Amino acid sequence: KGHKDANGQPDPCHRHDPAAADGGSPADAGEPCPGDGQCVPRAREPWSEPVILWTGPEANAPHCPAGAIFETYTGYADLDAPTSCGACKCDSPIGSCALPAKVTAAAASCAGDGSGVTHTSFDPPTKWEGSCTAANSIPPAKLCDGVPCVQSITIAPLTMTQGGCVPIEPVNVQAPPVWKTFARACIHSKIISECGPNAEVCAPPAPGPEFKTCVLYRGKPSKVTCPSAYPGRSVFYEGLIDDTRACKSCACGAPEGSTCTGSIGLFSDAACGAPLVVPTYSIDATGPACFDIKPAGPTLGSKTASEPIFTPGTCNASGGETTGEVAGDPEIATVFCCLETP
Repeated sequence: KGHKDANGQPDPCHRHDPAAADGGSPADAGEPCPGDGQCVPRAREPWSEPVILWTGPEANAPHCPAGAIFETYTGYADLDAPTSCGACKCDSPIGSCALPAKVTAAAASCAGDGSGVTHTSFDPPTKWEGSCTAANSIPPAKLCDGVPCVQSITIAPLTMTQGGCVPIEPVNVQAPPVWKTFARACIHSKIISECGPNAEVCAPPAPGPEFKTCVLYRGKPSKVTCPSAYPGRSVFYEGLIDDTRACKSCACGAPEGSTCTGSIGLFSDAACGAPLVVPTYSIDATGPACFDIKPAGPTLGSKTASEPIFTPGTCNASGGETTGEVAGDPEIATVFCCLETP
C-alpha cells in the first residue's frame, strides 16, 4: 500500500511504474479513455480539468456534443463599441470698437516727426461718439517755432474690446457595446480519469476542428500564465461591461484676427462743412495713424468720425478626443488556455 510512482503519488497497483527493463511494454500504460476521449496533459491547480471549447458568433454556436453534454461555461470576448467624437468648433468672439481719444497736430511731416517737434492737441471731447465737434480747434497759419503748427496729423488707434469664443459642442455618438465572439465550454463528468504513462488525464472528445481542448481559470487574467502544455490563451467575460468611453470637452483659444476699422474727417470750418484736401482718413486698432497735411498750416476747425466697425476673428478649437474604453469586468473573467492544433 505504501508504493508511489515517479511523481510521488500513491500507486499501490504499480500502474505507473517505469517501462520494463527488458524493453517490453510499459507497465504504466493506464486505461484507455472511455467514450473516445482524449488523453491529454494534466494541468495542476488553479487550472480546471480539460474541457472542449467552441468560439465564434453566438448565432452559430452549437450545443454541447454527445461526448461532452454538460455545458460548464458560456462567455464573451472581442467588444465592438465604436465612439464617434465630433469636431469641436468655436463661436465667433463678440467685441466692440471705440473712437480714439487723441488727435495731435505736429509741426513736421510724418517722416520728420520726433521728440524735438512741437505738438498741438486737436483732441475730441471725452467719450466722443463721432458727431461733429470743434473742440481744440487750431487757428489758421498758427506758427510753432517759426513753422506752421499743422504739417501732419497723428490719430490714436481705435480701441478694441472683445471677449473669448464660446465652444460649440458637437454631437457625439457612442454605439452600444456588442460582443463579437461567444464561447461555450463543455465537459462530460464520466470521462475525467487518469490515462497514459505520465499521470495524464482524459478529456472529452472534440467532435471537429472547431472545438479546442482547453483548461480554464476563473479570476483576474493578470494572475495566471498558461501551462506550457496549453499555450493558446484567450480571455472571456460573462457579459458585464465596464464602459468608460467619453469625449473630451471642447475649449477655445484666444481670439485671433479680429479688427476694428473706421474713418475720421477733418474740416477747416467749425461746422464740419469745409473738408480739407483729403476729406476722410482711414483708421484702425493696430496702431496710431499719421497723415501729412498739404498745404501745410491750414485751419483745423472741426472733425467727425464714422461709427467704427468690429470684424470678429476666430478662435482655435481644442478637445473632442476620445477617452476611456469598453472592457469586460476583470473581476469575473475566465482565462482559457488551449492545446495547439496541428
